[in-house]
Amino acid sequence: MSRISFFQENPPSQEFNRARSAVNRLTPGIAAIGLAAGLILTGCQVAEKSNSEPVVTTVNPNYNRLHSHVLVRRVKTPTEGFLDFAAYSKNVMLADPQWHAVHPTSKISLAAVSFGGKLQEVKPLLDFTPLTDAEKNQPLAWGPVLEHLLKWNFDKASKLANDYSTITGEKWGDTSDVSQPFQEFSAVYIHSKGSIKEVWVEVEFKPWLNSFMDGILDQDRDGYPEAVGRLDPHLFTSEMAEEIAGDYASKILTEPQVIDWARNLASRWYPSYNTDLLELKPGMPWPYEESTEAAKKEMTGLWINNPLFILKGHPFDDTLFNVFEVDGMGGAKTPAQKKQEGTPVARGLDKGLTDRLTTITSALDGEVKAYGNGKWPEWIKRLAPFQQEVQRFAGTEPKEILGIMAPDKVLVFRRELDYLVAPDIDASTSTQHPLQAIAGFKDYLAQQGIDFLFIPIPTKLDLYPETVAPGADSLPGHIAQPNVRKLMRDLADARVETLDLLTPFLKIKASSEDGKRVLYQKQDTHWTTVGLECAAQVVADRIKLYSWFDAAFKDKRDYHVHDSVFESLGDIQARLTDAKKAQVAPEHVLGHQVLDNAGQFYEDTDSSSVLILGDSYTGVFQSVGCRHAGVTAHIARNLGAPVDLIMGWGGGPEAPSKLKKRGGDYLKNKRLVVWMMSARDIFVYPGDWTVK
Repeated sequence: MSRISFFQENPPSQEFNRARSAVNRLTPGIAAIGLAAGLILTGCQVAEKSNSEPVVTTVNPNYNRLHSHVLVRRVKTPTEGFLDFAAYSKNVMLADPQWHAVHPTSKISLAAVSFGGKLQEVKPLLDFTPLTDAEKNQPLAWGPVLEHLLKWNFDKASKLANDYSTITGEKWGDTSDVSQPFQEFSAVYIHSKGSIKEVWVEVEFKPWLNSFMDGILDQDRDGYPEAVGRLDPHLFTSEMAEEIAGDYASKILTEPQVIDWARNLASRWYPSYNTDLLELKPGMPWPYEESTEAAKKEMTGLWINNPLFILKGHPFDDTLFNVFEVDGMGGAKTPAQKKQEGTPVARGLDKGLTDRLTTITSALDGEVKAYGNGKWPEWIKRLAPFQQEVQRFAGTEPKEILGIMAPDKVLVFRRELDYLVAPDIDASTSTQHPLQAIAGFKDYLAQQGIDFLFIPIPTKLDLYPETVAPGADSLPGHIAQPNVRKLMRDLADARVETLDLLTPFLKIKASSEDGKRVLYQKQDTHWTTVGLECAAQVVADRIKLYSWFDAAFKDKRDYHVHDSVFESLGDIQARLTDAKKAQVAPEHVLGHQVLDNAGQFYEDTDSSSVLILGDSYTGVFQSVGCRHAGVTAHIARNLGAPVDLIMGWGGGPEAPSKLKKRGGDYLKNKRLVVWMMSARDIFVYPGDWTVK
């Protein structure tokens, strides 16, 4: 999707100018107050207007919420709440570029913004509220606050979530089929009134509603008109306010905890915004030489000397960057700069590749003969009724809604529906052709005497297609997307070895008593401990067959596992409509953490001769969630020795580029590179496969 200029390509831009003029027509004193309030809300530092500094400031002075490629935020006090505000508040990464032509039946006034009493004491400006300067300078972001409350006590918070969905569902008499909310809460403020805590919120209206505003102004001039109101204390209770004002807003995180927060953010945003964390270059200011020209142009004259982390995303055709500075943190070495711990190894390709490829082709040829009379198009043709059911299910929500609730509240990611009906990749362009990229990467490694194994990871709907299509029970071979099998066959012709996870997964599903051994999470796109441990066993068993395995893994270790349960809303809940979000309670997820005999949690190491390249499937359970319980931890447990991991939340196709950035010496001690990635991204990856 390309970004659209709201103010240059659409007629309502004239109305925006009139709204801006309304601010300028205020008396100078009121205009100054409004601008100061807006700057605080956007995180811009206005210390001269208050008795304390904002906890979050926007560093790049020319930042434009709708058009910028870079947002740089400085966090003075790194609590979870303030970090969330730095990420979610008025972020270009989260902006929806689409203009909607809507027709409310009347102007929208401050009185109407009460939403039937849910908001009280609605004001046009933040400074017309009883908030103190310190309280104004400590805003929180509504979305993460509501999510925190749902995890804290779902029964108590679900009514708030339901009432909020009625607010975002208000269309002011418009009868169009626009699915995007016309207004949303953005900033949250906690006001102490004696022993009672009040909650004030900023309501933001979408830019395409500017011409329908009556007394509601765009004080910060970012295109979004806003008002401020106090939430009904029966909705957002004092108990809830106390919970938010507690550890969430006040507990200062350590640097490792902030990095964990950043990993979770990249993981949480990836399905919608294709986000990933860049590897930093300590001692070098950002933007780096390889940064996009648009980013470097915007940052002309401004260098970020000590970013703690940088989030890169592709929510549109453009590449966007969120750069975070945190006071007192940063400067630590990253994997790209660590001295390689391993020593060079004598390398040479394993001699059994030809025999293994013969076994692979024989199995896949048998499938296409059984299910398609030896022809791939005939096999695909047999799936037409199933694909029609998938498309009907996809149509139960507008295409802009990326999360869909299936029966029994199973959550489905729209891109996985697109994957199920995707055609053969032969239609792809050269820069987006997976086969060429995978085969080219294999050749690059082979020139250095390094073996290569490619593993497409089945999606949740590969295992449970009946979730979205009742007719899935009759699928030939229970295979929902045969084009993955065709790709594996084509890769074999290019002498690329693949590993089949779908077959062992389907065996577990078929043998599971009453569905107790579920391989994928109900509310998430990723596998459960059952799924990842099955994959780890299959991968480890394959690695053990290489002729060099015994020599490379002669120093064995013993590992054991420890149960760890954590709560998660999953990575699809945030993509649901607001009404559906209120129905989703946190899911209890079990992880098996891996420890050595000394009781130390497993960590991947770059000294290993086996390197795993992966996407979020290798990150979940390992670097987020319960941690130390991911697929690489369990591969190592089965091998009796650690492996190396390079992973990115931004999608499996970017893994070779991450390896390239480590430098030419990184592979000096590697015997094998295993590239694991979601089968979904082979067919519907939003970027391209070019190694940069």
